[in-house]
Amino acid sequence: MTRLSFAAAAGALGLLTALLAGGSAHAQQNDISLLPEDPATSPLRCLQQPAAPIEYPAESRRLELGGTVRVGLSFGAADRAPDVEVLARFADERIVNAVRAYVAAYRLPCHVAGQAPLRAVQTFIFRPHELRPVTWSLPVSDEDPARQRAMRSCLRTPADKLELHTSKFDRKTVSNTFVRLTFTAPDQPPQTEVLYGSTSGNTQDAFLERAREYRLPCLAPDARPVTFIQQFVLRVNDAGRSSFKDEVSLGEFLSNIKGIREQQADFDFNTMNCPFTVAWSLGKPAMPNRVGEIGGGHDSNRTEFLAWLAGLEMDLKPERFERLLGRTVRINVGCGPLRLQPAATTGAAAP
Repeated sequence: MTRLSFAAAAGALGLLTALLAGGSAHAQQNDISLLPEDPATSPLRCLQQPAAPIEYPAESRRLELGGTVRVGLSFGAADRAPDVEVLARFADERIVNAVRAYVAAYRLPCHVAGQAPLRAVQTFIFRPHELRPVTWSLPVSDEDPARQRAMRSCLRTPADKLELHTSKFDRKTVSNTFVRLTFTAPDQPPQTEVLYGSTSGNTQDAFLERAREYRLPCLAPDARPVTFIQQFVLRVNDAGRSSFKDEVSLGEFLSNIKGIREQQADFDFNTMNCPFTVAWSLGKPAMPNRVGEIGGGHDSNRTEFLAWLAGLEMDLKPERFERLLGRTVRINVGCGPLRLQPAATTGAAAP
């Protein structure tokens, strides 16, 4: 078993390579995707949990039996307990039953009647010899990738290339605009909003005008609105096009993260059907990062780890950040644990 500790992740290893793309000033429409969920507006923000912490089963602790239990929670109504699926069971039956009893008290009062069930994932870790013998993560929403793929395949965009006359105020060699598109009807233009823009106002207006030509014909008239995010990239005067290395290890990736020594994480990849590969697209601090699995379909056991990766910010200078914004790197994740704790809080882990 390979143990990936902070020491393995903190080397000074470069992640970036430069690729030159010739040609005159031009605008490019990059990949479009569903907008990552904002934790501040997630339905999980209203989750009600028991006031008392989960208890370590006495007999399991006496026998020094520890382990990990990961559950999938499906909330179908505001006033009912979630349906529970045990995703990973690396503990004895007493511990599993304790977790089941604890999450049975959960309620999601802001869940709207008639909407599809909300799925979430949560992990509980039992270690009998530690200062805090039981720790658990915050539940993380588990979005259905099949729905995302269906919505993307339905989206219709203009076939012609976007013609753009650059403004004299667009002095940056590379600049980006991210547009949020919210569809509420199958035959109407989306509502549009610039979420991030380093181009001039005139250029952003041209991008917004193009985005309003998009349509989502498969959206049912009574369905919930669907929101996408579209990146537009403007390159001026034969600007170089930067990219990440094609593939890196998790340790290489973490060595480029801002404030990695202050990060707190506790993941056991042996419970996630390791090894696996992740696609990570740069967004923060301008936009949310995008993270997804490569090959093998969606595995809910990885949901919390992917959410953690999505919250990391790379240590980049502004110009390099602008050139790399929206670019993707493949991260190879091996087997074994990853435990990161700030030095000041070593030995304590908050749930």
